[in-house]
Amino acid sequence: MKPLGHYSPEKFKSLIPAARLKALDKLITALEMVISDESERNRLIMHIIELAPLLDTPLPERLHLFLKELNPRLSPHQLLNKLYFYHQGALRIDSQLPLRQVDPGMEISPMLRQRARQVTIICDNLRSVFNVGSLFRIAECLGLGELLLCGISPSPEHPNMPKTAMGTEKIVAWRHFNTTASAITACREQGYRIVALETSATASSVFSTALSVPLALVIGNESLGIAPEVLEQCDEAVFLPQLGWKSSLNVGVASAVALYQIIMGGANG
Repeated sequence: MKPLGHYSPEKFKSLIPAARLKALDKLITALEMVISDESERNRLIMHIIELAPLLDTPLPERLHLFLKELNPRLSPHQLLNKLYFYHQGALRIDSQLPLRQVDPGMEISPMLRQRARQVTIICDNLRSVFNVGSLFRIAECLGLGELLLCGISPSPEHPNMPKTAMGTEKIVAWRHFNTTASAITACREQGYRIVALETSATASSVFSTALSVPLALVIGNESLGIAPEVLEQCDEAVFLPQLGWKSSLNVGVASAVALYQIIMGGANG
């Protein structure tokens, strides 16, 4: 397979000066796509350094400054900083970049993996594809069992889902239910305890509640929270204690905090 971004010296020299500048700019732009891959990043850096002397034309100042400091010894963070200034702040948005992979040398307890597989997320009519995409990423990171999308909650078929889930929508198991009630019924039939993440009057702190698995965590609508009739079907509710005055967290952030506590903090529950 042809490497990402490559010109033979002969091909590069055959281009007109303006096309050479454009080709080199294309290679520099490609650096951002491989910035977390050390081998491919260094290959591309060396290739750019190899082709730069063949430009044979006055260089724009920002290109001159970039090439002057470019070398394989740059850390990914240093390189990203230089790319930012080279592109005058117009870097790609996060959803256009590949996800960094977890170090395979990191050991994860089999007990935690087993516990996580017994946790399911139930989305009660979430409106935002951004939030649902975040939940797909959280579910993949934690190795959760399933994501249940209810009512108007967008599914992976939504055109913007790949931008927010960043490929995890292809990995995480999911199902769609017309109503949240039917999703809860399906979970109960599998022996799951239904827990709401909600600031209701009867809710207790997720950090002081022992939660056993299998468990389904119900996540509510961004603006309205969990529907009252759905909340009545839950076995209990937990909340995140807040120390600020706004008392508002994004759905994805709140879910991540709660789920990490349920799995990591409740391993002995």
